[in-house]
Amino acid sequence: MGDKQAAMARLQASIDAINKRLAIDSNDLDYETHLRQKRQLQQILDRMKEKMQNK
Repeated sequence: MGDKQAAMARLQASIDAINKRLAIDSNDLDYETHLRQKRQLQQILDRMKEKMQNK
């Protein structure tokens, strides 16, 4: 697995972990924080996938 693919796998694992935390967190501040983190990581992952497809 290449470096980019490994990084993408780590990003996806982080997104999955945040999804699990979203279901558990009842504190609105924690929920919003995790949701923001998830969105940012997803944007990065999407851009990486797009760049790999365009090559």
